[in-house]
Amino acid sequence: MSSDCVEEVEVIQENPEQPLSKKPCLEEAQNGEEAAEDGKTEVLSKRKIKKLAKLEKWEVWKKIKRQREREKMKQRRQEAVKAGIERTTPSRKALKRNTISQSSNPISVVIDLDFDDLMIDKDVCKCVKQLLRIYTVNRRSQTPIPLYFTGLRKDGRIQKTLERNDGYQNWDVKISHESFLDLFPKEKIIYLTSDSDNVLEALEDDHVYIIGGLVDHNSQKGLCHRIAEEKGLRHARLPLNENVVIKTRTVLTINHVFEILLRVTEKSSWKDAILSVLPMRKGAKAKGQEEDQQKEEEDSEEHSKATTQ
Repeated sequence: MSSDCVEEVEVIQENPEQPLSKKPCLEEAQNGEEAAEDGKTEVLSKRKIKKLAKLEKWEVWKKIKRQREREKMKQRRQEAVKAGIERTTPSRKALKRNTISQSSNPISVVIDLDFDDLMIDKDVCKCVKQLLRIYTVNRRSQTPIPLYFTGLRKDGRIQKTLERNDGYQNWDVKISHESFLDLFPKEKIIYLTSDSDNVLEALEDDHVYIIGGLVDHNSQKGLCHRIAEEKGLRHARLPLNENVVIKTRTVLTINHVFEILLRVTEKSSWKDAILSVLPMRKGAKAKGQEEDQQKEEEDSEEHSKATTQ
């Protein structure tokens, strides 16, 4: 069972002999069920039966856990009000009013999800987690970007994993089974890909930026670039190398690309947006800062040699 699409939870059960320590990945459990339906004489193994049973228990526990989290959040808000602590996050009422239809953001962003058959179950779970992050960050922005999830396969693995999130159909996101090419004028589309030779120096108003919804650990290198070329679309890469020095590879996650675009539309510079979004493990530093640090190290080394002679 995949551990990347699960998180550890503490579960109180009536029968301690049947622990439920992790939330199972839906796709892995369903694979066994579908195999049994397709194979007329096949019988589910004990392992598959346990997975399905664990999944059912998790779905029940998930609702209980979510209700408890809501109650805790409500209690914290009440305690903060009594203590006179100012709110640091938007209220629920403010979030309800802060919709895409009311936003003044000049661009749109599409997550192209037409890669269902190119990911293993583990990476499908990661992809959906990144979509959740995108939705959450966008919802909390003062100027949310009009957001689209397109190319969603009907009854595909991405859709089935999304369906585990109650009410995802009510998100302030336009979800479509159609291709983005059927929804937007071709001349307004810019496909973002790290393999492009074109640097995205500025965001163009009234344009649509496409992010490939693919988690592949670089096994499909150059795919989004080839798609853009074959379809005759404009394409570009984020100005990473022009603004920061990154110690690791410059292929970013889906949500990192989106968050950088969002920060830039919120009037941050490319440099500030990139540094605020990239995780510390990337070791990103501002271009000038890295050069200054290198010069200081060289000067220090020369001074050390001079004093020892």
